[in-house]
Amino acid sequence: MQYKPVLSDKQAHIFLFKINLFDVTQLVSFLSKDEQSRAEKLKIENKRNQFVITRGLLRVLLSSCLQKQSEEIVFSYAQHGKPYISDKVNNKPVEFNISHSGDYALIALTLENQIGVDIEEMNQNIDCVSLSSRFFSEQEKCSLSKLSEADQLDAFFRIWTRKESFIKAVGKGVAFGLDNFSVPIEKAIDSMMKIKTNEAMKEEWNCYDLIELDNYKTALTVSRKNIEIIFESEQ
Repeated sequence: MQYKPVLSDKQAHIFLFKINLFDVTQLVSFLSKDEQSRAEKLKIENKRNQFVITRGLLRVLLSSCLQKQSEEIVFSYAQHGKPYISDKVNNKPVEFNISHSGDYALIALTLENQIGVDIEEMNQNIDCVSLSSRFFSEQEKCSLSKLSEADQLDAFFRIWTRKESFIKAVGKGVAFGLDNFSVPIEKAIDSMMKIKTNEAMKEEWNCYDLIELDNYKTALTVSRKNIEIIFESEQ
């Protein structure tokens, strides 16, 4: 892997990887002892491989950005479990986020911007109306209900990935409350969308769709307006 991103607070570097292109036995050697222990506890092989390969690739990318060995990178964890590192580039904190689903992994890197990314493989058999009634805001439920049944599943996962990317960027996960904010429902590849929250926040959160893949949805949320997105793919 030859990626050598030059990080900036005005850019977000997004990497899409097809998981089965990578050797899990090689990438596991890049993980810390606690990450290897965590991987061993994952009894389902594909889940274990997703974790090992995604974390291994993250360490490879961070190693390139920081110009230090991957095993020297130390992850700490915030109150709600979001990983972070104390390393800086040009005196600015390195921010990152990862997501994996099905055959793919997403990794996002930037400087001094809170960032969250999500990829979801669409499950064609879910009851999206029932799930939206439990987890979506009133605005989102209303927008979804106006769509035809044929369009609801696609819209449901579009909303879901955007919401996941937001709660990961904020760093609180589901503790923030999935019904405590609203994301737009319309398709918006390469367009910036504002996220509306039910509580005052100092950041102005902006969301982007990243790429259209067969049976997958992707989203990015970042705490900077009009950030340049640099997208790279290996699949």
